[in-house]
Amino acid sequence: MNVLHRRATICITLAVLMILIGGLATPATTTLATSATSSTSATAATGTTSALDFRNAMRQLWEDHVTWTRMYIVSALANQPDKDATAQRLLRNQEDIGNAIKPFYGDAAGDKLTALLKDHILEAATLLEAAKGGDNKVLQAASDAWYANANDIAAFLNSANPKAWPLDVMQMGMKMHLDMTLQEAVTHLKGDYTADVADYDKVYEHILGLADTVSAGIMSQFPDRFTAAPSDADVSLHQAMRKLWEDHITWTRLFILSAAADSPDKDATTQRLLQNQVDLGNAIKPYYGDAAGDKLTALLRDHILGAASLLTAAKAGDNAAVQAASDAWYANANDIAAFLNSANPNGWPLDAMQMSMKMHLDQTLTEAVDRLKGDYAADIADYDKVQEHILMMADALSDGIVSQFPDNFSGATVAGMPRTGGAQGYNSAPLAWLLTLGSLALVAMGLWVLRRGVPVEPVREIGEEADRKRFD
Repeated sequence: MNVLHRRATICITLAVLMILIGGLATPATTTLATSATSSTSATAATGTTSALDFRNAMRQLWEDHVTWTRMYIVSALANQPDKDATAQRLLRNQEDIGNAIKPFYGDAAGDKLTALLKDHILEAATLLEAAKGGDNKVLQAASDAWYANANDIAAFLNSANPKAWPLDVMQMGMKMHLDMTLQEAVTHLKGDYTADVADYDKVYEHILGLADTVSAGIMSQFPDRFTAAPSDADVSLHQAMRKLWEDHITWTRLFILSAAADSPDKDATTQRLLQNQVDLGNAIKPYYGDAAGDKLTALLRDHILGAASLLTAAKAGDNAAVQAASDAWYANANDIAAFLNSANPNGWPLDAMQMSMKMHLDQTLTEAVDRLKGDYAADIADYDKVQEHILMMADALSDGIVSQFPDNFSGATVAGMPRTGGAQGYNSAPLAWLLTLGSLALVAMGLWVLRRGVPVEPVREIGEEADRKRFD
């Protein structure tokens, strides 16, 4: 049984059980995703973890952080009925992130990080409500508390790993995260949805760099706990493919939210979702050519438009239209599976691809139906299942490309991705999103330029002078 078929089988048999947001169906991921018990401590953690899986798991946790923050912004500003359920899911993510560091720094440290991150979320919610209500006094107080909490998070991380997480770098990284998130919320509140969508993409790119900083710092501090890393090209492909398919389901969900409520951001969200299909097609062009990439884009575009037709029919209660749209949607999924199989018969067997595509549709349909029914707790759990499956499918696609073009994926390992038992040669905490950053000075410089290049235009001036004194 080849790699893809084995992964697809795992998807079918286990994905329903794997709803914890940090999980990736590997021993490493179980450590990150499962809430640690009181017996878990830095000294009790044993064994080795795949460096790539660990890095991916940390990325997933922080991706969830910004994804559920955006979903809360959308729901809270529109006062949608799923606001409370979304807030609970967002707060649970802070527990997941705290639990992720317990095997290395102990239970107390993990609980401390969770508490700090929950304050980060609750203070952001207060800031959002104040901005929505136009209460400038509350807005100023909430802003001060939010940025002070960000400083506390930076100080905590620095205390846990001073060498890999220098205080000034962590402070800049946290401030940049807040600045960007504030910009996103403000543009959404103002109704500038095209800018709002672009703002989220910036938040997302930055958080991946922060996640890589966290994982690289842990791997440098505990090198004996991690296995050898793949080549730079292999890591880059896997992470790029995961990001593209994560975008696919995130923007699909945001489209479901907007379309179900007929929100004014629906058109901008739709355009961003369709752009993702172009991005996915472009991703395979270096391997299979322009025509193949354009074909995949066309098939995926039909996949999105078919889902939109199905959602519209379901909202209208038109059973005949629902059936017709459903038939067309599942037929398109089979066409996508057949196309992928034709490009890589050995890496992507037809039956495995058909099963994976059907599972993706089944899960997305369940998510949409629960949303329309108003069962928001189930709807959120459905999305977690969709995410788990799509990430495994992304890995399977990457594995297929690596196996088909092995000469493209040989070479050195990525900086900060340690080999078992080896001393680590890198001396900085990379905070940008390139995988091969060389030094702490360049990281700090890059963050400073980016921070200055992404101006925040709040509802009103929120203590800008005080912020400069506190952080510059």
